[in-house]
Amino acid sequence: MSRFFYAKLASENLKKNKSLYLPYIITAIGMSAMYYIMLAITWDKGIENMFGGAELRMMLTLGCVVIAIFACIFLFYTNSFLMKRRKKEFGLFNILGMEKRHIGKMMFWETLIVGVISILGGLAAGIILNKVVILILLRITHLEVPFGFSIYGKGLVNMAVLFAAIYVVTLLYNLHQVQKAKPVELLQSSSQGEAEPKTRWIMTVVGVITLVAGYVIAIVTKDPIGAIFLFFVAVILVMIGTYCLFTAGSIAVLKMLRKNKKYYYQTAHFTSVSGMIYRMKQNAVGLANICILSTAVLVMVSGTVSLYAGMNDVMKKRYPREISVVGKDLSEDNKNDLIQMVKETAQEQGIQIQDLSDFESVDVTVIKDGQNFVMGGSDEIVQGTPSAMYVITMDEYEKIGGTSVELEDDEILAYVYQGDKDDQNYVIQGKNFRVKKHLEEFPEVLTSEAMVTVYDSYYIVVKDSSVMDEISLMQKQAYGEDAGRREYQVLFDVSGDEMIEKAYVQALREKVATYGESTLRDGTSAWIIQPESKAEGIEQYYVFFGGFLFLGIFLGFVFLMATVLIIYYKQISEGYEDKGRYEIMRKVGMSHHEVKASIRSQILKVFFLPLVTACIHLTAAFPLVNRLLALFGLTNTETFAICTAVTVVVFAVIYGLVYWMTARTYYRIVE
Repeated sequence: MSRFFYAKLASENLKKNKSLYLPYIITAIGMSAMYYIMLAITWDKGIENMFGGAELRMMLTLGCVVIAIFACIFLFYTNSFLMKRRKKEFGLFNILGMEKRHIGKMMFWETLIVGVISILGGLAAGIILNKVVILILLRITHLEVPFGFSIYGKGLVNMAVLFAAIYVVTLLYNLHQVQKAKPVELLQSSSQGEAEPKTRWIMTVVGVITLVAGYVIAIVTKDPIGAIFLFFVAVILVMIGTYCLFTAGSIAVLKMLRKNKKYYYQTAHFTSVSGMIYRMKQNAVGLANICILSTAVLVMVSGTVSLYAGMNDVMKKRYPREISVVGKDLSEDNKNDLIQMVKETAQEQGIQIQDLSDFESVDVTVIKDGQNFVMGGSDEIVQGTPSAMYVITMDEYEKIGGTSVELEDDEILAYVYQGDKDDQNYVIQGKNFRVKKHLEEFPEVLTSEAMVTVYDSYYIVVKDSSVMDEISLMQKQAYGEDAGRREYQVLFDVSGDEMIEKAYVQALREKVATYGESTLRDGTSAWIIQPESKAEGIEQYYVFFGGFLFLGIFLGFVFLMATVLIIYYKQISEGYEDKGRYEIMRKVGMSHHEVKASIRSQILKVFFLPLVTACIHLTAAFPLVNRLLALFGLTNTETFAICTAVTVVVFAVIYGLVYWMTARTYYRIVE
């Protein structure tokens, strides 16, 4: 016997089963290439030196972990489809005299060939596509880094080791499957029918309860901090509900359809419903996987696209002026000095100051319980919603907003940026204030700080500085040294482009730093925070949101690739299992048209059920995801709704194309 007999036999087997192995190898190549690309970008030396590189690298590292874990699970899962179709062939080899150790050698060579092709193909594709993907990343993050063409050696080794380990594990699993089975069992494994599954009402009820619980959490959760944690709770509940309902609920529904004689006793429905009842146990898990992957793609892509598309709105609210400076506990002399520094720096740079606004406020961290705003100390447990309160005097409000108001000592104006808008009284640390009016609008220069907090935000206008001092004293008594300080903010625009703006801010920073060292270190608690510029902020947001968009699209493509392969294998498996049954139907008198109508009825039910369910999941998740996007400053629900609708349409078109291609394969097998 030739020493390469098993290698040749393995090669011939792969050729004969190319309809099964070719999609598997192509997907493995794509997944390994994307893993290498993500590694290469994450650890590119250019990332280290660029602005916002640390944040971008953190996000990309998360993407590497997700792809690695997903690749392990997915390739092992799809291996089960291959083994299911190949067991009969292995059984035949065994019957013809080939011992299981010889079958094991053949399986070793098959795995080696598939693994080598996948890894080498993934390396080649990864190296070639790496440059293209980097250019896309730079484009959406607005970064200008001179990346050259390079090969990341550690990334190649990391990728090769990971995927080699996956193939070793799948080989060991496959060998165990063959070793433990008898030849007859192997021969009958792909064709043996299953007894009619029982209707598992307990699992169905569990599925309904967990799914409804997940939906309720997604819809009613209002607390932004709670939304972060509860999002994952809702995801887990919906996943459990999806698996239970596809596994047990689908059978219950099919049996109810069977009891509906008017529906069931039609040629197309009769064959498809009866066939699906017997095979739903295998289909259910695959359909649930398709549904969950589809939901993941829709949520991830729609969310990240919305963030990127709504970035201009976020920038407008976060930076109402091009430059801002904030001072803490400044005296009147300090405030005048700060204004003087702003103007002197402009004169030195040869530019003009425009639209300058300055005001003083007090920021207070409170726990809101109904109408009560409580300042709880570290040793005191207070029930309620953590919130931020911003206090400003009537004079400052009139100066900024240009609106004249009159207030008594116990009256306030309230503007709720995010939170409860119906309270008629605010009881602040036991002192009652009557809300004279809830404002529908508030000067945008006053609300920029609410953009950077995850809490509900309440702005209140009080009569004068004595009332503001009283609230400030309450805070100091509650929080001591941790109490918020009086903030004096100066916001303005400058003439000139972004380069001039950046140069001005840099000069002002130096002047502020010198002033702080010489004047504010005289035993006072006053200090001035380094000035911020809108131009620099936009660069950071492009890196942050662009990085999220890149990660969302990249992972979305990985999940989409997995979804397509699962659909393909499901159709192949269905085709082979249905082939014999439809031959019998033709022999008993059903026409070709009736058989085809039956096939179409079944495929449509099975194929589009995950997509419809994924859209329902997405609809239920919409309020919670919208709440999470608000944490990033995106409060434009219309933008999120449009991006979600476009994402669903594009995904549905791709899904339809996959249906068209895989249905042809199914019809070819059956006919």
